[in-house]
Amino acid sequence: MQRNAWLLLPYLFVAPAVACAAPWWGEASLGVLTTSGNSETRSMNGKFALNYQQDAWRNVLTAQAINAADSGETSGERYLITDKVDYTFSGQTYAFFSGEFEKDLFGGIRQRTSQTTGLGRHFLTGPRHLLDVELGAGARQQEAQESREKDSDFIGRFGLDYQWKLSDTSGIRQRVKVESGASNTFTESVTELKLYVIGNLFASVIFTVQNNSEVEPGVKHTDSSTAVNFSYAFGAKPG
Repeated sequence: MQRNAWLLLPYLFVAPAVACAAPWWGEASLGVLTTSGNSETRSMNGKFALNYQQDAWRNVLTAQAINAADSGETSGERYLITDKVDYTFSGQTYAFFSGEFEKDLFGGIRQRTSQTTGLGRHFLTGPRHLLDVELGAGARQQEAQESREKDSDFIGRFGLDYQWKLSDTSGIRQRVKVESGASNTFTESVTELKLYVIGNLFASVIFTVQNNSEVEPGVKHTDSSTAVNFSYAFGAKPG
């Protein structure tokens, strides 16, 4: 299972080819950490984001993999794929549809799939501050970590995405997502600090916290991770 995390590597080679195909833009990231001596650890994380915007339409596709091992034993393994389409129909208000798939072999919930739709608003539009807030509803299917018991329910969704451009070469992004249903409330917070090194190359530190309100006995409610990535940005973002 460990080698599955390297499935994101082809995206690092696809990205430059897409760079010239406006109105597409995005980024490809890879982070690897190994230690040896008294303890041997290894962690790998990769991320690929592809954006498309044409007039009022926008599509954001992301794929992410995280893999960690301690003394040869896998201690963390998580995969995430999301795709969100939105359409701005009135000033700063937009409608969206989002589909997500997540598999976490060591988290509170082993597998989660959701499909939600709703409305969002661009409260801040730059140039230094961007803020989107979303409210929606939909369906979720999930699988418990230990028992593998499956359930599905109706959920409400809240989303927040705030970006602060500190300078021409640095910025902070904070994303919060809450999906609440009868069986579980899933909350995720992602904080990212980005610093451009040279040209389109940048380094980022990403701190992620996930919480599930209902988990099986012996399984922790909260999981957190810190990733340090080197990334390549491609394409030209509109505006």
